[in-house]
Amino acid sequence: MFADERKAQIATYVQTHKSATVSMLAQMLATSESTIRRDLQELEEHGQLRRTHGGAIAVEVASFEPTWQEKHVRHAEEKARIARCAVKRIAPGQTVLLDGGTTTYQIAKQLSVDGVTVITNSVDIASELTAKAGVHLVVLGGEFRNTTGALVGPFTEQMLSGVHVDIAFLGANGVDPTGITTPNTLEAATKRAMVACAQTVCVVADRSKFGQVSFVRICEWKDVDVLYSDAPLDDPELAGALQRNDVIYAYDAQDGE
Repeated sequence: MFADERKAQIATYVQTHKSATVSMLAQMLATSESTIRRDLQELEEHGQLRRTHGGAIAVEVASFEPTWQEKHVRHAEEKARIARCAVKRIAPGQTVLLDGGTTTYQIAKQLSVDGVTVITNSVDIASELTAKAGVHLVVLGGEFRNTTGALVGPFTEQMLSGVHVDIAFLGANGVDPTGITTPNTLEAATKRAMVACAQTVCVVADRSKFGQVSFVRICEWKDVDVLYSDAPLDDPELAGALQRNDVIYAYDAQDGE
């Protein structure tokens, strides 16, 4: 088989099936994994797919970004369980940063500790916390993104550069063995600024995000302290990456899982 023919088959397969692994493509096309990796690199350079850890995904999968309202109703029970576990880390007197997201929104809803300062770039989280008398609320300014209900961009990053927080809780669209990702460049830059100003960085993500890779890298696992999710971890590659970077994996075991 000629190289161009092989690459065409790879591109067609990924476009049709939305994702593929290197090992599966190598077996399907009777070639080496190193050859497949070179093909994937060339196809990515031509904008035909996006490479991921161990494979590739279709371009539209990498760039797709659901709205806040769409995400709010997805996996709602799992997000509530994640928040129930994560909120236990918050203690009186701490300064907490809540990223704009539907799981972090659940943390805001369940927050019952008095004497806490909460900084957020989320309009929805800010609205939720105005009713909590024991919370000192600080809202970050910036460019409003209607898709996520978050304030992002250079103004937001500038404000974050002047603060230090005890804990930052971040959401992500993709969680894979190399780190966490999001579809939007402005969101990613703002999240990186949040990581930089936090003593402890906690990622909150339900299992539907595992194995997903979005357009822009937020950070690697070396920058994260805790990953909160909704059930035991059954992904060996992700578990290995967390262990190598001393990231704690935590979930709510109240339901007997």
